[in-house]
Amino acid sequence: MLLLTADLPSRRESRSARAALSLAVFLPVLAGLSILAHRGGVIDTRAFLILIALCGLICLSGLGLIASGLRSLWTHGTRGGRRLSWALFLFMPFIVLYLVAALAYLVRPTLADVSTDLINPPLFASEMRTSGANASALVAGRLQDGYPDILGVRFKAPLDATREVITQVAADMGWRRVRQRGRIGADNDLFIEYEHGTPVLAMPVDIVIRATDEGETTFVDIRARMPDVPHDLGVSAGLIARFMADLDYAMIGIAEP
Repeated sequence: MLLLTADLPSRRESRSARAALSLAVFLPVLAGLSILAHRGGVIDTRAFLILIALCGLICLSGLGLIASGLRSLWTHGTRGGRRLSWALFLFMPFIVLYLVAALAYLVRPTLADVSTDLINPPLFASEMRTSGANASALVAGRLQDGYPDILGVRFKAPLDATREVITQVAADMGWRRVRQRGRIGADNDLFIEYEHGTPVLAMPVDIVIRATDEGETTFVDIRARMPDVPHDLGVSAGLIARFMADLDYAMIGIAEP
């Protein structure tokens, strides 16, 4: 008996699956190099933000290719399911991060400069140099009240003791002191400026703390800003809230009840 055989048609490979996997492999490399370059000072913050936006576009493009590949697998029986699975696995951390950032962008106030005092805010030395006597009014005009719960704190303790605790708490938080203005015993206001970089991305945050000598008490105000961005996703407010909570705890036993 003669048996007739015929070759089954071979399944076409999905080009979308191949392209999605290529982007998924390229994205962590681009993101990692961008972060390292920013942390090392090779690129400035604005260039880094452009690269972050580019990574977001690549992530969206990859998701589109994954959707196209899945549709091709379902309707035309093309090959590439394994590639699509790996692509989705590699994209997933970026999807989660961008979703968290988008949620913070929508929920948190659109601020990148937060102060406990909106009427007479603590000033940076650079603002004093450029604006002079009108600096306080100009800065106050730019500030917005997005975090009403963040307020200055009064401690029943002398200025010198309060300054020591402020310095210790800031050091524990990893802040780098840049300069100090004012002298204890000669000036009522003592200003201490710090710089801080956020974890991983190293986004710069400028911080100024004002300690006002009121005789038997000391009033502490703080301001934090993230340059070059219109929205810091609540980072500045979070730093202020944490500092104030740590300072209040550290002053136990030093400030009188």
